[in-house]
Amino acid sequence: MGLLIKSLKANHGDCFLFRDIEEGITFIVDCGLKITYKHQIIKHTKEANFIILTHIDEDHILGAIPLLEDVPKIFSLQKAYLNSSDQIPLTDSHGDISVRQAKTVDKLLSQKQIPVSTLIQGQTLNITKDLFLEIISPTKNDLIMLHQQKFQQGSADKDIKISINSDDHDVSHLISKKDEFLNINSDIVNACSIAFILHYKQRKLLYLSDAHPEVIANHLENLGHSSSNKLAVDLVKLSHHGSSKSISNRLLNLISCSNYWISTNGGKAKAKHPSPTTLAKIAVLCDRNGSESITFYFNHPISGIESRNGNLMSYDDKKKYNVIFSEISEVEWL
Repeated sequence: MGLLIKSLKANHGDCFLFRDIEEGITFIVDCGLKITYKHQIIKHTKEANFIILTHIDEDHILGAIPLLEDVPKIFSLQKAYLNSSDQIPLTDSHGDISVRQAKTVDKLLSQKQIPVSTLIQGQTLNITKDLFLEIISPTKNDLIMLHQQKFQQGSADKDIKISINSDDHDVSHLISKKDEFLNINSDIVNACSIAFILHYKQRKLLYLSDAHPEVIANHLENLGHSSSNKLAVDLVKLSHHGSSKSISNRLLNLISCSNYWISTNGGKAKAKHPSPTTLAKIAVLCDRNGSESITFYFNHPISGIESRNGNLMSYDDKKKYNVIFSEISEVEWL
C-alpha cells in the first residue's frame, strides 16, 4: 500500500496518473492528446479526485476534452487545477499552443460545474496526510506576462525549434555545449507551466512539466538550494520531454537525483526528443544522490525513439558514465 505513479503513453505528450492506494485518492496531471484519453486514461481509471492541466500546449490538454465530455456518466471528476485560458487574448491556436482548445476545456468545466482553482509558485496543495504538492512554477509575474501577451498568428516555427534534435556527438562533446534555453519572454507559455515537488512520506518527485529552467532555478535558489545544498529527490520528471531548450547547467547544479523520467515517443514532425545533450549533461553534471548509476526511464519503447531520431547515447558512453536506459511506465512508493 503506497503511492502508485503511472506515466501513461501519450505519444509526444504528457499524462501522469497518481494514486494514493492507502487513502483511495487518484489524480491526473495533464491528459496528453485525445487518443490518450481513449486508449490510456479510461483503461486505467474512470474517476479522479482532481486533474491538473499544467499549461495549454496541445500535447497536455487535448485529452481533457473527451474526459470532460464523459463527465459524469462515464468519468467521475471532482475538481480541476489550471491557470485559465480565459485571461489570454487569443481565440485560435498558435502552433502547438492550443488556446482555442483550452477555451473548450474552460467551457466544459463550467458546463459540468466542476470547481476550478489556480496553482502558483509558493502555494502548497495538501492531498492526504502523507502527500502534498509544493508548487514551484509559475510565478505570478510570469502569468501576468502571459495574459498580456499578443501572440502572432503564423509565427509558430519557434515551437518546432524548441525540440529539434540534431546532435550526433559523444558525451564529452555534448557536455561542453552552452545552454540553449529561450528567454522567458520568448517561451512564456512553457515558463507558465505548473511544476511542483511532490512529497510522499520521505520520498520526493520533482515534476517539471514543460517549465522553464530559469524559473525553477530561481525558485530553488530562493529556497536556499545551491551547489553545496542541492535539492535531493528520488525522481525527476524532465521538462519538455528532455529537450535541450528546457535545461540549464545552473539548474542541473542545484539537483541531486539518479532517476529521470522522459515522457515521449520521440516527437512529432521535425520536433525530436529527448535531446542527447540533455542526457549527456545529466549523466556528467548531476549529483547522483548516493547512487553509482544514472537511470533514464522511458514510457515508450527506446528502440522506436532511436529508430526515429538516432542513437541517444553510445554503448561505450553508457558504460563509461554508468548510464542505464529503462522502459518503465510506473513506479510504486511504499
